[in-house]
Amino acid sequence: MVEKVPKYVVRTFLTGVSRLPFSVLYVISGILFIFVYHVFRYRRDVTRRNLKLSFPEKTDDERKKIARQYYRYLCDLVVEILKTPVLKKEEILRRMVIKNPEVVNRYYDKGRSVIVMAMHYGNWEWLCCMPLLLKHYHFAVYKSQQDSEFEAHLNSVRARFGAEPVSMSITLRKILKAEKEGTCVLTGLLADQSPPWNHPFWTTFMNQPALFFNGPAKLAIRFNHPVLFQQIKRIKRGFYETSFEVLFENPREVSEETIINTYVRRIESVIREEPAWYLWSHKRWKYKKPGDKPVY
Repeated sequence: MVEKVPKYVVRTFLTGVSRLPFSVLYVISGILFIFVYHVFRYRRDVTRRNLKLSFPEKTDDERKKIARQYYRYLCDLVVEILKTPVLKKEEILRRMVIKNPEVVNRYYDKGRSVIVMAMHYGNWEWLCCMPLLLKHYHFAVYKSQQDSEFEAHLNSVRARFGAEPVSMSITLRKILKAEKEGTCVLTGLLADQSPPWNHPFWTTFMNQPALFFNGPAKLAIRFNHPVLFQQIKRIKRGFYETSFEVLFENPREVSEETIINTYVRRIESVIREEPAWYLWSHKRWKYKKPGDKPVY
C-alpha cells in the first residue's frame, strides 16, 4: 500500500508526525484505537484466539480486558515509534531506563562479545538507546520487511543512537568480521519471531507448539558469546524499564535446545506477569506440527 505513495510524501508525513508533542500523539493514539479496535477490528479474531489458547484458565471477560489493553498499547506503540527520530538522548534515556548496564559492560571489559535475546514486548524499538550506556558495538538484527519504505524508517530509528541495523541473513558474516577485527559486539535479537514453516526447532510456547529460530543459540555456541536475556517493563504510558539477566556464561557447555528452551521459559514468565504488552495480533502460532490442524 505504502509502495504506491511517492516516497517523499511518506517521509514528509512521518517527519511531520514526529514533530508533534507526546500529548498530541497520545490523543491521536486514542482516536486510532477506535478505528483499529472498533471499526476495522484489526486481527481481533487472531488476538482473541491467541489469548484463548495461551490463557485457557482465564475467563472470556478477563481475556477481552487483556485484548482491549493490548490494542490501546499497540496504538501507543505506533505513535511512540513515529516520535523516535526526533527524541534527544536525555529524553529517550528518561523514557527507557536501562537499569543494570554493568551486567553487559563487564563483558566488554573482559574483551567478550555477547548475544542479547530480547522479545516483542513493551516498546522494543526504544532499545535503540542502548549504545548510549553500553560499551559494545551494537548489531541490531532485524527480519526484512516487505515494505521497503517502512523498513528504511525503522532502520533509521534503530541506528539513531549508534547501533548498526543488520539483516538476519548477514548476521553470521558480520560477527565473523568483528571477530577477525577484534571488535567486541553486542548482537541484539528479537528471538521470539516466527521462522519459516520448514524450520526444524519446535518447542512449547504459551501452551502451544511453536517454531523458534535456533540461530541465536548456534551463534552463541559457535563463538562462545555469553547469552543474556533482556526484559522490558512498561511502567506507565510512554515510560519503560529494561534490564539484563545472564542465561549462559559459556554457552558451549550446553546444547542449542537448552539455550532456546531457557529463553522461551523466560519470555513466558514475562508475558504471564503482564500479558497486555505482548504482540498478540501477530500470527505467532500459524504453523502447526505435521498432522495438526491449522489454527488460523
